[in-house]
Amino acid sequence: MTTPKFLPARPSLESLRKQAKKLARDVAAGDVDAIERARAHLPNVDAPLTQRSAQLVIAREYGFAGWQDLTAEVSKRLGRGLDWAVTQARRVIHDNDVESSRQLLAEYPALLSWQEGGGLLAMATSAYGDAGDAEREGWFTRGACAELLIDAGAVVTREVCEGLLRSRAWGLLQLFQRRGLLPRTLKFLAALGDIDAVRAALAERRHDLATVNEAFVRACSFKHEDVAFVLLERLIALDPEFGKHVDENPGRRAFIGYFMEHRPSYAIEA
Repeated sequence: MTTPKFLPARPSLESLRKQAKKLARDVAAGDVDAIERARAHLPNVDAPLTQRSAQLVIAREYGFAGWQDLTAEVSKRLGRGLDWAVTQARRVIHDNDVESSRQLLAEYPALLSWQEGGGLLAMATSAYGDAGDAEREGWFTRGACAELLIDAGAVVTREVCEGLLRSRAWGLLQLFQRRGLLPRTLKFLAALGDIDAVRAALAERRHDLATVNEAFVRACSFKHEDVAFVLLERLIALDPEFGKHVDENPGRRAFIGYFMEHRPSYAIEA
C-alpha cells in the first residue's frame, strides 16, 4: 500500500508534471518500486507507462480521481482560473506551440467551450493581415493549433468561419471543409470554388441580389474565375441594367479580372 501524498499550500504544476515523467521513466527502466506504485492505482498496466497513465497515477497518489481534478485544485490554490488559462492559450497559440496547447487543453478542458471573441479557434485562425497565399497564411494564422483545437472538440462559431473568408486563408478553409465545419451557403461554396455546388444552389432556389453579390466577391477573392462568371451571370439576370454597363465596358471577363486584382468589397450596390 503506497503512502498517501498531500499537496502543499502552493503546489507547482511543473513539479507534478516532472513527477509523472519520472515515474514513466522509472517504470520503463524496470524500477520495482515505480512499477508497484503504478499498479497500486492501475492494476492491469504494463510497461512502458504512457505519460497520460503516469499523470493518472500521480493524481490518484494525491487523492484525486484524475489529472484534470488534480490540476484544477492546483489552479484553485494558485488563483489560476479560466481567465489565466485563456491568457496562456493566447500565448501558446501565437507561438503555434502544439504540445503546450495540448497540455493546456488537458488541464483546462473548459477552454474548448470558451467563446468570447470567437473562442480559441479565433485565436488560431484570425489573420491580422491578408493571408491570401500559403506563405502569408503561415505568417498570420496558426494552422497546426487550429487543427489540434478542432480535433479536441473546440466550439466552432460563425465568427470563426466568417473570418476565414475575410482573411482569404485557403488552407484553413479547406481544413474546415474536410471536417464538415463550414456552412453550406452560397458564399462558402463560391469561396471553395465548387462550381457544381454553386450551380446546384442557384438552381435550387432564388437568391436575392445581396446574397449573389457577396458570393461573387468571395469567388473573386479566392480567384475562382469560372465560379465568379456563373455568379456574375446571375447578378446580371437579377439586374439587367447593371449587365448593360458591364457588357459595354469593360466586358464580363475583364470585370471579373478587375475584381480578382483589386478585391473591392462589393460587385454592385445591393
